Amino acid sequence: MTSADINLVHQFVDTALEKWRQADLMHFPDADMPLEMRDEARVADEDWTPWKPIPSTVTNSDLQELEAQIHLPYPALYKEFLRYKHFYELWTEQEINFFRHGIHEWKEELIRHYFQSGVPAKLIGQGYIYFADYSDWGIVCFDTRHQNPEDQDCPIVMIDHELLLDDPVPMKTLYPSFAAMMRSLVAEQKT
Repeated sequence: MTSADINLVHQFVDTALEKWRQADLMHFPDADMPLEMRDEARVADEDWTPWKPIPSTVTNSDLQELEAQIHLPYPALYKEFLRYKHFYELWTEQEINFFRHGIHEWKEELIRHYFQSGVPAKLIGQGYIYFADYSDWGIVCFDTRHQNPEDQDCPIVMIDHELLLDDPVPMKTLYPSFAAMMRSLVAEQKT
């Protein structure tokens, strides 16, 4: 992982969130939204509360705790992603929808996705870390079985929801690494 890779993550997140703000899409149905994430400069629309991204409060200790729970290491660049900003929604043009990363519930959100049913837990046992959804029909995972020893970066694979119970689980490699995914997402933002 290089400083250029970290800058790409920041650029991707900032640009994506700015597009959401400009399109007035930063509203979420959460009456209990933490004050830190409420955007008081914008008007609520019925049950939809305006939100704003804020600097992340995620610590190295938080990430080590999660890695211990799943018995797998996160890619270093993904850790930078988690430590950068809190947000409610972050979708890409390429239909990769990152999990909600709110200030207080981000850790529970990840655990819920990892262990809410037997399938994601089974995938973790096989070395896959579920970190985003693909459109409305797939899941996106890190394939930690093929991690780079230097920075733990690894291929990004997509699995169709309907095929999760197949054995073996069929999957498609989307990117050779999280860094490559970030480069692709930033390039897409420029078009």
